[in-house]
Amino acid sequence: MSATHSVGPETLIIPMIGHPIAQVKSLAPINAYFASAKIDACMAPIDIEPERVAAFFDFVRGWKNCIGVSITLPHKQAAFAACDTLSWNARIARAVNIIRRQDDGMLHGDMTDGVAFCGEIARKGVKIEGASFLLIGAGGAGSAVAHAMADAGAAAIAIVEIDAARRNALAASLREHHPKIEIRVDVDASFPANVVLNATPLGMKDGDALPIGFERIAPQALIADAVTKPVMTKWLLAARVRGHAIQTGEEMALAQLPVQLPFWGFDFPDK
Repeated sequence: MSATHSVGPETLIIPMIGHPIAQVKSLAPINAYFASAKIDACMAPIDIEPERVAAFFDFVRGWKNCIGVSITLPHKQAAFAACDTLSWNARIARAVNIIRRQDDGMLHGDMTDGVAFCGEIARKGVKIEGASFLLIGAGGAGSAVAHAMADAGAAAIAIVEIDAARRNALAASLREHHPKIEIRVDVDASFPANVVLNATPLGMKDGDALPIGFERIAPQALIADAVTKPVMTKWLLAARVRGHAIQTGEEMALAQLPVQLPFWGFDFPDK
């Protein structure tokens, strides 16, 4: 936000919640847009511990100058549970990353991670129709991306997830809604992935292990990361050294702005 944009009693507030919140990347461009367009609104980062997040959503219902909420790790499932109405994408992923607060305090949730991811890799020239997709992490973002890839025509999806219940639930949901797609929960080097996404928090800390060994990834695959800080994770740096095309978490986050701003009632600026 520019120095000339002040916050006052009529400013519309969009809190961005997460834990930790320092990883987020979309605050600056959204606030820069509000300032340049002379819109009296701002997005503010709020670090909320998981055990307090339900109380926060209850507070939002009565927060009159709050028009919505942006949600990042680890609160996307809690946001899903807090909403009164949900988009199809949110229902299918069972997670929410944006909320619109109605005038009566009701909360409507949507999930834009999948649409943004597919749009960004398509912009990079990746053909999704007929592709094989390897997903690491079956949480809210990963589930949304898996369903979006299936909707866009992916031929096969393999899931790596240490939580067996979460892994099996996503596999079952994909099989129910996309019965013609090959769904795998065991992955080895024979799986010819065109696109690989790390949708886990691995990479946020210096000592984190790689999400998966590169010996299990085809050499032609695009390697993507949902982690936004650092922008170039150890996973992406290693992929680039091996000659893979890459997509950063920051690119995925910024690709959501054309969807999220209209969701909250703002025009997205033409480039």
